[in-house]
Amino acid sequence: MSTELLKRSFYRAIEDFPIFAGRLRQVQPGKLEIVVDSNNLNLPTFTEIQSDLDFDKYEAANFNPALLPDGAMKQTAFFTGGFQNGDIKLADICIVRFKDGKGVVLSVTAAHAVVDGYGFNTFMHRWAEISRKLVADSTAIDFGVSNAVYSRSFVQKVVPTPQEPPISMVQKMIIPGGYLSRFAAWLSPGIRGKIFECIHASTDISISCFYVSCETIDRLCKSVKDISATDQHISDNDVLTAAITIAYAQSVIKHESERTNSGLASWLKSALFGSSSNNSKTFVTMEAANIRRRIPNANLENYCGNAALNMVVYNPVELLQMPASLEVLTQVALSVRKSTNELTGEYIAQVIHGADALSDAVFRPLIYNARVAEMLMVTNLSRFTLYTADFGWGAAQYVSQTNTKFPKFAMFFPAHPSKGGVYVHLVDSASILQHMQNNNFWTEISEFVY
Repeated sequence: MSTELLKRSFYRAIEDFPIFAGRLRQVQPGKLEIVVDSNNLNLPTFTEIQSDLDFDKYEAANFNPALLPDGAMKQTAFFTGGFQNGDIKLADICIVRFKDGKGVVLSVTAAHAVVDGYGFNTFMHRWAEISRKLVADSTAIDFGVSNAVYSRSFVQKVVPTPQEPPISMVQKMIIPGGYLSRFAAWLSPGIRGKIFECIHASTDISISCFYVSCETIDRLCKSVKDISATDQHISDNDVLTAAITIAYAQSVIKHESERTNSGLASWLKSALFGSSSNNSKTFVTMEAANIRRRIPNANLENYCGNAALNMVVYNPVELLQMPASLEVLTQVALSVRKSTNELTGEYIAQVIHGADALSDAVFRPLIYNARVAEMLMVTNLSRFTLYTADFGWGAAQYVSQTNTKFPKFAMFFPAHPSKGGVYVHLVDSASILQHMQNNNFWTEISEFVY
């Protein structure tokens, strides 16, 4: 895999996705825009690192990102890199080569404000397409035309005006703010990013990966459909989200019951971030949803910016505390399906218009969610065709998230087509991850990877 050809193809792909070469500008507290100046581009970083590990050993460790050299993966989702807006890179590329020369890791990190999973997948395929042509003919200059659209105004034009006051929906799905979230909104992106990065770097956060086979997913889906006895569509995502919600909630409950009061430090955390509510009656699962096909009469297929919106799933803690069974799984899966069906044009309009009215809406979950025990954030990338992005040297053997340190976060990735199934990456404290590994329900349906 030639670094020179990868660089050439990458920078040519940037011509079709110039937003990656833009600069952040804070127009008012909490409100950012990305400005692309063709005469003064802010190009993403592109580095190469040599590992002292053999690829065979990396493969034998199931491609655990923790074994990669420092700097191989950008570890946070925050805008960092400098204390001035112009120094902040919106994407980061790193190539890792192994001692035996057998394999390569291509680490690509993109700011979520720039693209969502759909946009990222589109960009990766465009980059791969250009790379393949250069591998076949290094003098190639004709790479076709991309139809990608990235301006946020493209979405804003098709989002309808809500029929009801948007604040009602925002109050339902966005947790209350406070002086810390408002202060974060007031800070410049660079300083804010550095603060968030330092806080998350100091926390005891780890990543575990689990594998769920196609056979298991199919079996669970069939059981849920049989038990529900309805004609309602139940998707793989409904069942997977329900399964991890049950196992994670039970792991959190065990973790919280084992915690001991640490005196002054515990009091300070509660005063600043709000105490975690062991007595909450509701567990909240927030899942990123693609709105491109959910706004009536809107054609957003070419929009490659961030068109993801959180949908909220509520389940009684009392239900999740029960011994896990197919009946409990069915109830939770139906809750996920109900929330999915409620993701209508009106819902989208209320959330977008309502959130725009709150300067600190984006920062509330970053600051306060970590102290809410009964919450999990989920995103599903398993339907994206990441393994068909061939850069000219063959398709990837393994695709995963970067070594992020964002807690209470689960991501579903596709396994290699030859294997099928889904990899579930979960980010949280070592204690909760250990409880997940010991959860009887979860171990019955998944295989621990790392």
